Amino acid sequence: MEALAPVWSFFVAHAYAVIFVATVIDATGIPFPGRLLLIAAGAYAATGGVDVSTVIVLGTLGASVGDHTWYVAGRLAGDRLISWICRLTFSTERCFDNAKLYYRKFGPLAIVVGRFVAGVRIFSSPLAARCGIGYPRFLAFDLLGALLWSGLWVLLGYAVGDRWPAIAERLGGVQA
Repeated sequence: MEALAPVWSFFVAHAYAVIFVATVIDATGIPFPGRLLLIAAGAYAATGGVDVSTVIVLGTLGASVGDHTWYVAGRLAGDRLISWICRLTFSTERCFDNAKLYYRKFGPLAIVVGRFVAGVRIFSSPLAARCGIGYPRFLAFDLLGALLWSGLWVLLGYAVGDRWPAIAERLGGVQA
């Protein structure tokens, strides 16, 4: 589609910066196509346009920066922040209690799982702070989750490679 040509040109010219910034934004909970950009970056890496390892590392670091923002916010604002998130997501009155129970049941693994579930992702970092997970432990589990998340999407794009226009056409999607 010709309308996407300038967007693709910008992506190609600034791929590494776009990947990092996109994953930071995606980690904040703002609706943003971070996963799709990682898939596109993986497909672009398959053609030799960017280094696949660098893309995975930048995606991991960007996601982790966003998560750490939520962790610090959880330390500073605590229960008020989590209650606010519950109201923002139109959840029930028991949202906060349910989130704490879930986190206490799964512990730091909720950080890894939360990376893959948008609704959980917003809660996992501030809950880690509120449930007494120290920063070094949070850092380890967060980096693991961010690495798995980034690696999955980038490698999926890499596997699709230059076949993505044909796949998008078969699925009825937009093609470049």
